[in-house]
Amino acid sequence: MPQTQPQTARDYYNEIYKVGGLDNFADGEVCFDDDPKLDTFFIFGQSKHMREFMQLDGTFAKLSKPMQEQLKKDFLIVRGYNKGIAFDNNEFYDKDGASWLNEAHGFLDKAATKQIRIRLTINWETLRYKRSVELLDHDSRFLSEVARFGRCEDVSPAIHQHGAANLDSTPSR
Repeated sequence: MPQTQPQTARDYYNEIYKVGGLDNFADGEVCFDDDPKLDTFFIFGQSKHMREFMQLDGTFAKLSKPMQEQLKKDFLIVRGYNKGIAFDNNEFYDKDGASWLNEAHGFLDKAATKQIRIRLTINWETLRYKRSVELLDHDSRFLSEVARFGRCEDVSPAIHQHGAANLDSTPSR
């Protein structure tokens, strides 16, 4: 029996893209780690693009006032994929200076004396990124980080993406 070549993150992405299965709320950019052995990738969309589209087609004005206020803020909607399988939920990253942050979460022990959060920094000219997991103390002071680097590219609009987003986990802003 011939051995098949292991799939790469790009192979998994191409497979999902061709059938239109990417999360259509986060299908603006696709990002791949510099390490070709990793079979994970993530996609993201910018709230400002969603807001502009909704303003042009008239749906923004039909939203509730609280939802309009939320969409006026800049944030990223991020969806990760591992071996072509989407993570359970979207992540939301708020603007933080020149980067984007998700909400910090307690971890390590039952007392939650430490927290982690993810910071995404993107060079918009080259689309190079740094994605780091930051460890914080109980007062949310930075302790250390572990970072990965890679490059993003535009998701082609040639095939409409219709993958379902789980927006039930949308955090209040």
